[in-house]
Amino acid sequence: MEISALTKVSGLSEAFPAAGATGAAGVQQNPTVSFGNFLDDMVGKVGELQKTADQSIQGLATGESKGLHEVMLAVEKASISFQMLTQVRNKAVEAYQEIMRMPV
Repeated sequence: MEISALTKVSGLSEAFPAAGATGAAGVQQNPTVSFGNFLDDMVGKVGELQKTADQSIQGLATGESKGLHEVMLAVEKASISFQMLTQVRNKAVEAYQEIMRMPV
């Protein structure tokens, strides 16, 4: 049994790849992307996934769809990405509130 080296760790960067992110190891070429731009890209991609899911549902309802399983995949993908975005927002708000509670 051959064990290969761990070359790429999947995670947030794989789910939401940045626009300038390329490379074999998933390293961002432009490390100066701000957190605000990252969040903006993430919100845009979640919106696109939800729009795709809505179009799939509409296609299924009108009878021009590919299949129920593909519609369900699109809906679940949109749902999971929205839940992840919500969790990121909750953590950011929680961090902000924690900073505001600090005595100065």
